[in-house]
Amino acid sequence: MFQDKVVVVTGAASGIGRRTAGEFARQAAKVVVADIDGTSGADFVAELKNDGHEALFVRTDVTVEADCERLVAAAVETFGRVDVLVNNAGIEISTPVHEMTEGEWDRLVDTNLKSMFLCSKYALREMIGASSGAIVNVCSVSGLVAWPGIAAYNATKGGVMMLTKSLAVDYAKYNIRANCVCPSIIDTPMTDTSIGHDAAVKEQKAKLNPIGRLGTPEDVANAILFLASDKSSFVTGAALTVDGGYTAV
Repeated sequence: MFQDKVVVVTGAASGIGRRTAGEFARQAAKVVVADIDGTSGADFVAELKNDGHEALFVRTDVTVEADCERLVAAAVETFGRVDVLVNNAGIEISTPVHEMTEGEWDRLVDTNLKSMFLCSKYALREMIGASSGAIVNVCSVSGLVAWPGIAAYNATKGGVMMLTKSLAVDYAKYNIRANCVCPSIIDTPMTDTSIGHDAAVKEQKAKLNPIGRLGTPEDVANAILFLASDKSSFVTGAALTVDGGYTAV
């Protein structure tokens, strides 16, 4: 499905990003793994190469414009172009608004929202020249509904939602599509950081989803691959929920 396509995935050293990059590689894409964790990112790319896939690791701080520009430049230098950008890097800080520091707010906004602007900015320049491309942003159900206790995180994901829709409108004339996926709680290392490893807590959180379980990175990766593929060629500006029915209640 993605034979010889060049796919850039941010936050790809673990969790949703890692599974997504791996699935693209298994679909014969040339994968550019971007992450701030140099060790995990390099080890992951080594695994992909050992399995016979074409892959490149670029250590990237997605909050820094020069890093985002360098990421896209490395993809083009190595593989010739950028066909798909998956903006996946993100963090969660659960400090209440009345106690949150300006630094915490800025870190959330820079990582969850500004990074998507920066990576898209440079990827779009390549895609416009090719008159083709797909951007998939990893948003959240908290971009659709307000989860209690994480107002700042909700705000960043609401921004991702509108950035996605705006990219879809502005770049459709270049045959570039932009969509986002909106997961609920996914069983990833970031989730372990926010809610802990306790099985009872995870079981309680799973009950929030009518389907009765937490999501997996594979669940989200499958949705991302669909939105990046030609099978969704008439889909742009969409927010695909991957939430076990959470937002249907």
